[in-house]
Amino acid sequence: MMGQWIRFLLLFHLGTILLDAAHIQGTWNPSEQKVAVLTKFGYQQTNVKNEKESRGFLYGHFLPQATFNYSNPVLLAIVSSENINIFRKTSTDYGMSCGSMLRNLTNKGFEPRCFPNGTSDSFRWIPCPDGHLCKGEDNAANVIPGYQMTMQIEERFNPEHWYVLLIACNLDSNCEWKDSAPNVPINYDIWLTNGRPNSAAVSFFTFNFSFDEQNTVQLFLLTVCMYAILSIIQSGANFKNRQIPPRSIILSRIITMKLIGYSLQCFNVLLFAYDGQGFFIARIAGEVLRNTSVQVHCLLLILLAKGWDISYPGTEYPRRTIILWGILAGLDTILFFYNCTFVYDVLHDVDIYSAWPGHGMILIRIVYAIWFLIEIRKLIDSEQNRHKAEFLAHFGAGFLVWFVSLPMIGIVASFVSQLWRFSLILALTTFSNFVALSCLVHQFWPKSSYRKFFADYTNGHRRLGRDDSHEFNDYDNYLFYDQDSDSDADFPDCEDVIRTQI
Repeated sequence: MMGQWIRFLLLFHLGTILLDAAHIQGTWNPSEQKVAVLTKFGYQQTNVKNEKESRGFLYGHFLPQATFNYSNPVLLAIVSSENINIFRKTSTDYGMSCGSMLRNLTNKGFEPRCFPNGTSDSFRWIPCPDGHLCKGEDNAANVIPGYQMTMQIEERFNPEHWYVLLIACNLDSNCEWKDSAPNVPINYDIWLTNGRPNSAAVSFFTFNFSFDEQNTVQLFLLTVCMYAILSIIQSGANFKNRQIPPRSIILSRIITMKLIGYSLQCFNVLLFAYDGQGFFIARIAGEVLRNTSVQVHCLLLILLAKGWDISYPGTEYPRRTIILWGILAGLDTILFFYNCTFVYDVLHDVDIYSAWPGHGMILIRIVYAIWFLIEIRKLIDSEQNRHKAEFLAHFGAGFLVWFVSLPMIGIVASFVSQLWRFSLILALTTFSNFVALSCLVHQFWPKSSYRKFFADYTNGHRRLGRDDSHEFNDYDNYLFYDQDSDSDADFPDCEDVIRTQI
């Protein structure tokens, strides 16, 4: 169990919504693990006008921890997505021969002794002698200065995912693949980039990012700015209120969690753009705040659907509602972490829409939607005022769309390539959450035309009787719907209205 949690932390640190890593460091022992899949990285389409500078690059160091027989090296291979299927096995079940595994790579990969006609720069022999280039680097001018090896990926037609593998295989004197499992751990320190390092042609927003995650920095920067503005607007609304309603207090906390969470995520991707690794704690904290804010958002809408702070002031929370929401929110959080911890696999495309824990999270969201629909329908049926019933109907229909937006986005994303799916899901979910919160800010605004449909805390007569008094509710409706009067002096006497109701 502890090992799984350590793996989870590393996955967050290396990055998918964790970013695929651009700078990877670690240790591999060929005698203990025949095939190690280090990461997946999306290389961009090469710009024909600036071909040499816009290629994909993989460069780094591979050093043994002890004395090593360099005449019996092991293989570093970078494999395209079209050739990766042979490696889609469990991490310890590579019982097939080296020849079977590497057959497809042999047809394309270049190796000066055995495959001189190959066209793909996909092989290197590791480890490399300290202070020297790796075996297979026949032209030192092609190696990034300060590193032992460099591989260049050229995508002429379309961007593509590539997988970095360490394989305990070697070529014998007859150019046949054979097992090679020296019991010497190998330290690796590698970079994967879109564009040549230190080139004027590369962009800060794309250089260290896998193709499917490029422009993430701009998206998070824009999101932080939007939530900062929304937070200022909501603070202004709270300042205008004589007494801040409970609904506005919860909404303010949701927006604050969103702002802090996205700020942490923005800081993480900015640092990732700089060093290829990001900031571990900021990434985790941002994800937790993001997930928590969505759960609290669901709670607020369900409370409103039950009539809390609409039909009666929100001085108390419905206990059963809080308990049921706590169970659903807890299950959602468990599934969220389980999806990252136990299901994530570099070789398989795993997101909220392609693994069973993610399906469970979508199911919980649908349960929220059904719960909200049932409660808002009850509230509409019990409402005597036609105008308020119409408002509740529009309120329910609008936010029901937000509840089902998550599965709807999944349906749309299922038709989109993995190369664009990450950005699409992130952009659509961020946009839908922001629009939903902006609508609540508008509806809760002290001078909004919708204020008459919510519980009011500015009129002193509300403190004269019980919160659920029908007489006082009818008097409120009279106050709100008397369109011919703009001042308190035009309203009828409170006692006359109450006497009429009696």
